[in-house]
Amino acid sequence: MSHRLIACENCDYLHVEEEIPTGSVAYCVRCGSPLYRAAQVRFDKPLALAVTAFLLFLIANSYPVLTFAMEGRVETNTLSSGVLTFWREGFPFLAIMVAVTSVLAPLVLILAHIYVLLPISLNRQVPGMQQVWRILAIIRPWSMLDVFLIGLLVALTKLTDFADVIAGPAFFAICCLIPTVLLMNITLDPRYVWRRLAPANLRYPTSEDIGDQQGSDQQDRTLLTCHTCSMVVLGGGHENVRCPRCGAMVHHRKPRSLSRSWALLLAAVILYVPANVFPIMTVTYLGRAEADTILSGVSALVRAGEWPIAIVVFTASILVPIIKILLLGWVYIATALGLSGPLKERTLIYRITELIGRWSMVDVFMVSILAALVKLGNIATVQPGFGAVAFCGVVILTMLSAMAFDPRLIWDRAGMQTVKRPRLASVKTDHDRVENQGIPS
Repeated sequence: MSHRLIACENCDYLHVEEEIPTGSVAYCVRCGSPLYRAAQVRFDKPLALAVTAFLLFLIANSYPVLTFAMEGRVETNTLSSGVLTFWREGFPFLAIMVAVTSVLAPLVLILAHIYVLLPISLNRQVPGMQQVWRILAIIRPWSMLDVFLIGLLVALTKLTDFADVIAGPAFFAICCLIPTVLLMNITLDPRYVWRRLAPANLRYPTSEDIGDQQGSDQQDRTLLTCHTCSMVVLGGGHENVRCPRCGAMVHHRKPRSLSRSWALLLAAVILYVPANVFPIMTVTYLGRAEADTILSGVSALVRAGEWPIAIVVFTASILVPIIKILLLGWVYIATALGLSGPLKERTLIYRITELIGRWSMVDVFMVSILAALVKLGNIATVQPGFGAVAFCGVVILTMLSAMAFDPRLIWDRAGMQTVKRPRLASVKTDHDRVENQGIPS
């Protein structure tokens, strides 16, 4: 009996794909990374959530987020106001990044789900479904509305000390939009979408292919894993082939992964110094201008008694970048040296650092909101500073560094390479931890 193969994206260990209980998740038996959720037959729930998210997104972009009133003057801002303000103030890099992370990426994420899931639910095919779903895999990490909400709350805390601030309809729409998008993502496993988009005659490699390889003298067949749709591809002796399911180029490992990751991380380290030395914004209040760095902003929140917000900002803007740089550097060094050690824990650390890096955008979003809202001349004005540009660069570069790194190298360099005749294992689930059941090689 043949079984479909599935490879772990983080350690490249091959497994036999099995049926698992509804609501459970399968995990890699070697590194513990999640592999897939229970099979999905219907896609109506994530589709309904995607439509709801789109309606909430329209509201969030059509009405004011906050209304700021001071000395008889009133200012309002929308979700895209910060983008326009950054552009007018001469900070195009900040304008582009805020536009991508708070407007464009969330919109593409929602529309891509609707464009692909609606035809699937109706058992139809429309042009470009595979291309749209491939783009979604690239866009997903850059959708940061949840981080934007934290920046919005920080800005709201700073403004309430010296002015009247009223939350508008868009504020509540954003608060509802974030959990809706979150539910849309966690109720859908992209692997099963790819299976519905796959060509009808597509053949998946199975455990019989491994058996054939083991009984054959040919050494020119190799199994590769598509990093876009996670399909195990029979390479046929070539390390660079097109995935037959999604059309992406498949490599044995990401080209020049370690060198590119190091270059991006070192650039982030260089920018981290001006990000903390130069002001991220200059606040003018009643004719008096005061420059704020990241650390001075945290100190101001502490003096105002806003300890919870101060802790969030300090963690996201100071601790997280430092910890991420140090941990990524340690993972890269250990990988380059081929250290064995706790490989499972090292893989987990990499996965965590990849996830938390985006939360450092809190300060950038906060500055965009304040600069767009507080525009009262000498009475009160907020202007962005070079520190915000440098800090945004740190966040983006560390994210790109983590994305460029191939975590499978952690296991390769430690002598745990996946060979051409691998030993297969049954998956583990969160409901039933199955013992490792190897198929003899």
